[in-house]
Amino acid sequence: MTGHRRGPVPLPPPPPLATVEHTLAAARRCACGGVPRPAPLRGWAAVLGHARGAGPFEARPGESPGLLGPVGDTLVMAGAGTPVPAGSYAYDPLGHRLVPREAGPARSYNGALALRPADGTGEAAERVRLVAAAAGLCAHPAPGDPDTLLLYARAASPAPSPTSPRAHGPATARVDEPPGAGVDEPATVRMDDALAALPARPPDYTAAPAQPPTARDLLTLLRRAAPTPPYRVTVNSVAGLEPGVYRADTGPGPLEPVWRGPTAPYAHVLTRGGHPAAAALAHAAAVVHLVGGGPPRAAEALRLRVAAFGVELTAWCDDAPTPAAAAFLGLTPGAADVVCHITLGHAPPEPRLRVPVRFAVSGALP
Repeated sequence: MTGHRRGPVPLPPPPPLATVEHTLAAARRCACGGVPRPAPLRGWAAVLGHARGAGPFEARPGESPGLLGPVGDTLVMAGAGTPVPAGSYAYDPLGHRLVPREAGPARSYNGALALRPADGTGEAAERVRLVAAAAGLCAHPAPGDPDTLLLYARAASPAPSPTSPRAHGPATARVDEPPGAGVDEPATVRMDDALAALPARPPDYTAAPAQPPTARDLLTLLRRAAPTPPYRVTVNSVAGLEPGVYRADTGPGPLEPVWRGPTAPYAHVLTRGGHPAAAALAHAAAVVHLVGGGPPRAAEALRLRVAAFGVELTAWCDDAPTPAAAAFLGLTPGAADVVCHITLGHAPPEPRLRVPVRFAVSGALP
């Protein structure tokens, strides 16, 4: 696209996204090898329209309008050879358009749309990755700038069909599976619905759900999200698994028990997040504890939460573990840090005003 002066660029309505199962598989397979191909404007519209988290018509009072941050804080850069004039932009969510900013062209990002999320936690970048995968695009960090994501079209090869999550991810998330566990239900949950429903604060889990999740539910979401070992799982009320702490370390293998017994009484030992976070850990059916020595594994935490939504579980991430969590989970204190607790279970829906983004961008608000 040519021209001497840049003006606002209207974006097409965001297309529907793929299912949760297809998206998680695509995100793990995605590799932009060879010569990158510029993504169509429709793909940009999908990422910018769906990756923001709670939109301006969905947010609770006082809540940030989305994980990509306020309009002026997220840098959007278009390289040469893309569908819009090269340069820097801000995304206007109400007008669903790109607004030029006073900055030079992003010549180093030829053929790509570059995003620099402003949340600083890593979860916004992973949300962009998931939405890009659901829209048929690839996203990867810019060379020498891991805080910037480059979005491209996928290679010109036939798109793989949605595959059972059993074919992907490590075999570490397995215990003795109940009969029929190898048969997956049809995936009908769409990615945009999953992202919109993720709680922004600890949900009010029910202490005694009418129908607790099963071992099959837990194993299915671990296969789909494929967290990297080591991690731990505490079980409170999962049909088919005894309460206690289980571990997934390195290499293929089943979940192995660390110790057995009630875990709810120890919730306050695990988190600095105060009573709401401790209550979530105590009442959740199970908690996945991510272990690492570097930055919080926000990518895996978000994949787990999305996968949980796909099996009708509520999930929330508490990223304020205590040092005592390591010893409680059978880790060596100081040698392996717990970076995030992801609670899983049934919780009543949180009230929020939902307006689909297609209505917001068309002006046809109900």
